[in-house]
Amino acid sequence: MADSIDCRTRKLVLVLLASLPGVLVAKEATAQVTEPPPPLPERPLEFPAFQETALPNGLEIIVLEHRNQPVASARLYIPAGSSLDPADKGGLASMAAGVLTQGTENRDAREIAETIEGVGASLNASAGRDFFTVSVSGLAEHLPLGMELLADVTLNATFPEDEIELHRRRTLSSLQAALGQPQQVAVRRFFLDVYGEDHPYGPSPESGTVQALTRDDLTEFRGAHLRPDRALLVVAGDVGLEEVEELARTHLGAWEPGAPSPMEFPAAAMRDETRISLVHRPGSVQSTVLVGHVGPEAKDPDFIPLEVMNRVLGGGSDSRLFRILREEKGWTYGSYSQIGRRAEEGFFLALADVRTEVTDSTVVELLHQIERLKDEPVPEEEVSAAISYLAGSFPLTIETASQIAGQIAENRLLGLPAERLTGYREAIRAVDPEDVRRVARGHIHPDRLAVIVVGDAQEVLAGLDGIAEVFLYDVEGNPLSREEVLGEAISSMRDGSLLTPMVRTYDVFMQDESAGSITYSLERDRDSWVARAEMATEVITQDQELRFSYDGLEAQSLEQESSQQGARVSASLRLQDGRLVGGADLPPQAGGSRTFDQALSADVLLPGMDEYVLAASSLAEGEELSFTAFDLIAGEVIPVTFRVTGTETLTVGAGTFDTYRVETVGGPAPLVLHLRKSVPHILVRQEYAGAPLRVELSSIR
Repeated sequence: MADSIDCRTRKLVLVLLASLPGVLVAKEATAQVTEPPPPLPERPLEFPAFQETALPNGLEIIVLEHRNQPVASARLYIPAGSSLDPADKGGLASMAAGVLTQGTENRDAREIAETIEGVGASLNASAGRDFFTVSVSGLAEHLPLGMELLADVTLNATFPEDEIELHRRRTLSSLQAALGQPQQVAVRRFFLDVYGEDHPYGPSPESGTVQALTRDDLTEFRGAHLRPDRALLVVAGDVGLEEVEELARTHLGAWEPGAPSPMEFPAAAMRDETRISLVHRPGSVQSTVLVGHVGPEAKDPDFIPLEVMNRVLGGGSDSRLFRILREEKGWTYGSYSQIGRRAEEGFFLALADVRTEVTDSTVVELLHQIERLKDEPVPEEEVSAAISYLAGSFPLTIETASQIAGQIAENRLLGLPAERLTGYREAIRAVDPEDVRRVARGHIHPDRLAVIVVGDAQEVLAGLDGIAEVFLYDVEGNPLSREEVLGEAISSMRDGSLLTPMVRTYDVFMQDESAGSITYSLERDRDSWVARAEMATEVITQDQELRFSYDGLEAQSLEQESSQQGARVSASLRLQDGRLVGGADLPPQAGGSRTFDQALSADVLLPGMDEYVLAASSLAEGEELSFTAFDLIAGEVIPVTFRVTGTETLTVGAGTFDTYRVETVGGPAPLVLHLRKSVPHILVRQEYAGAPLRVELSSIR
């Protein structure tokens, strides 16, 4: 299958610039520690002044005159984030933002890009949970052009169909890729558990809701929500109030008011007990753990001392969680906490990524450290250290005009008084240990936490059962029963006799242009199958030989040589007495040369074996198959799920075939496979989600 060759070499390109995953264990320092020099006296800080005005249509304007450099930025904020997405249209605000700058009644996408880039400036739009933002930045002399473009896309966006489809493909690819990222899976589950399915902050976009979005939806969103009544324009840099006001009148003065009433958010109910949501990720060698609950609004008067409390608990590398879970216990690379700010109710969160075998211990320790904040006085030295950091680092957040403008905008949008910003350091300095303990008792509830664990449920469920009630889910959020988790056999019913010796050739297409070919052969050698693959494309060459048992398709060995634009990968691996032994030569960016001598079940798939296991499996619409596979680049076992989502008749070079459409979850990259319905289920076409690349069967014998 192209997945075994093409996908893994494609993954190599991605990982060359990325860090390798895994949990690093802290080791006891052996170097002599010397006392750092005392800090310098704190310098006085005067928050920069800003001016305000408004247009008759209700648009509020804040101007920060900052003439240190000849640059300027303008940001338009509108309370129209993803929290306004209807339940069946998740992703609407994000898609509207993604396509907003791709065509107007006056300019197409290319003209917009050439105009703004021609003066070395940038134009962007984005949508968060609460706010929709359109921004432009560049040299101050080009601010008139920037404001013209900002107004044009905000008022006159046409949302071209081709740009909508491009953004849809990218979004679907991102959603699919997110299912393979345990941290993203955990965060989605966390907000759903904390806020609930009926709260605007709870659900996240799904593939189905994104697929259903239409151009009419985007147009209606713009008409209903992009209004000046509650919008805020913040301009900062080498500009003055009169100049900005004139530009705003010229380009945004005709923007008609009439925004609907603000959405009434239901209160997020605090749960009555601590419960655990365990997301099953078969074969995971580590667990992602999140614990938390609903938090206060940003304008709560206790928010400042809560920031100090959070710094003590997990706000940095000198916090309790980091020090205990990493430095003392060696369970994780880092553990942190956060008090999240939202336009409505915020959230409290603590997290860690840990080895599978210490998952339950980590949950217990997180709960214990949160409980300590309520039960024990916080020592003066911890509070002083937290205050010194927060007050001392604040000037770093307002060094540039853009940073200052961002702080002013966030403060205003969250409904906070100006003193919260201008007097921040003084307010932080006024917090004492009793304040920290008081707000912990009032706002932190260790007996009513949402606990999220993403990991291998077969390995961690028993330990978690002793902590709190456990609810099981798959990575897409579907409920699972204990029988489904504990009784599943990942390598069940592999019948190698269903395979057939054959030779297959595939054409590789990039943007519908021929880019090379791949040839696969399968033959029997006594009690083993021998699978060979040769790839020759414009950028990749690869030769691979796999061996696996004839009856049960159990892994035996892998020999591989590949090269891409000078990056070479070679591997020689074999399974021997339940251990994987051998070595691999990888580019330095991917870890360089390494040797393997580690326990590995023969049920685990070596690179390229997924094709043959699928070919010999029982497939049907709605079927889901999960396997564990060895990732050569990462050097670890990862879970991969194949889901049969439909059927389709395809015509390719080798003929016309009735196929199953199979989507992958996890693995190196999100893929769509079209497998022949008849056994063996050979690959007919392979597509890469969000990329103009496909592989098609051209001949078979």
